[in-house]
Amino acid sequence: MSHGSNGFAAESGRRIVATGVGVLLLVAATGCGTWDGGTIRTAGPVAAHAPGIVPKPGSLEGFSSPESVLFAGDRWFISNIGADREPTQDGDGYLTELNSVGTVTARHAMPRPGDPPLNAPKGLAYTDNRVFVADIDRVVGFDMDTHGQVFEARLGDNAPALLDDMALQDPRTLLITDTLRGAVDRLDLDAGTFEPVATGIPGATGITLDRTGQVAYVVGEGVSFTGGDLWRIDLTQHPAIPQRVGAVHGVLDGISVLPNGNLVVSDWASGQGDQPGRVTIYRPDGIEVTVVNLPESLHGPADFAVDPAGRNLWIPAMRDNRVVIVPLP
Repeated sequence: MSHGSNGFAAESGRRIVATGVGVLLLVAATGCGTWDGGTIRTAGPVAAHAPGIVPKPGSLEGFSSPESVLFAGDRWFISNIGADREPTQDGDGYLTELNSVGTVTARHAMPRPGDPPLNAPKGLAYTDNRVFVADIDRVVGFDMDTHGQVFEARLGDNAPALLDDMALQDPRTLLITDTLRGAVDRLDLDAGTFEPVATGIPGATGITLDRTGQVAYVVGEGVSFTGGDLWRIDLTQHPAIPQRVGAVHGVLDGISVLPNGNLVVSDWASGQGDQPGRVTIYRPDGIEVTVVNLPESLHGPADFAVDPAGRNLWIPAMRDNRVVIVPLP
């Protein structure tokens, strides 16, 4: 994300199972530890996590179709579509909150009980102490401190839509992909209004901005979600005309720009069956640099995020109901 346990520790070859409200399961990479019912203790001295230092690679479990990871300062969020991964108006979506040492502080952080429900929350963004999430045909905003809903903007034409990922263009503007329309829209957070930016991106899913903020990269799942491409959009153009980048192709979902300008892209590889997904690093021209080494089969890699230290990827494995943390090559 993005995109939680009652403490981070590693246990070689075994799974730590934690029970209770808001507690997730953790499979970590190395070391050994025991669970005392509230925290996970490691055998031997362990340095305390400083703020902003992320846990070691491992696997966070106990989610419900996790889709996106967001790092918002020292508070982190993961969107959960719910038990039914289909984008329906079923009201079972929610956001999980973690702190900067990876502890789940609220499994069902947003929406609050009694507030309007979320249906199939996907992409996340953060600005002005508010967390925004794409939810089928609308964008919803929550106050980070109270967890209350403070914003809603709906697409106005009642046409079929499936808003997916978001990128913050400036403190008052979000860029949002629409998978069904194969489009990118701009949302003015002050006015709550949408305007078109670009079309012609079949199955548009993930979006990210380069370091200048003037170029957007978008990936897609393709028509009928059978395979899409990587696209580049010059945001200084009006209208913006998407340009296909290289020969990058797959059931593409998440994308991020690294500090050196290279692109990280997640690929479901196949939307069906047991075929594992993959994550690949490309140059901005679409030339493959390397495939990210995933420690285990990972199904449905969605809208991942690079941690604040720039060392690890947090990858929601939607079909596995877990978030896998892997080091960048």
